[in-house]
Amino acid sequence: MSDDISMGALSGSIAERSRAAITAGCDVILHCNGGLDEMRDVADAVPVLTGQAAARAEAALARRVASRAPDLAALRAEFGALMTAPASVRRATS
Repeated sequence: MSDDISMGALSGSIAERSRAAITAGCDVILHCNGGLDEMRDVADAVPVLTGQAAARAEAALARRVASRAPDLAALRAEFGALMTAPASVRRATS
């Protein structure tokens, strides 16, 4: 998986950077910033996930653990305790 392809760590157009990342061995190209036109350029520049790359993605998805619902009462209590704590304690825990 690439880093955010729009960060400019590579030279060339966004499409060229995307193709270069695929050529370098990335299966997935991340595009975290930018406009819809850039997103389209990335999508047009990279192949559909198939073969071994698709198998790696499926294996990773299969290892995901279902998240549990947050305990909102506990989170509110923790937040309240942090907000009433002295500033030095708040800085130490953030």
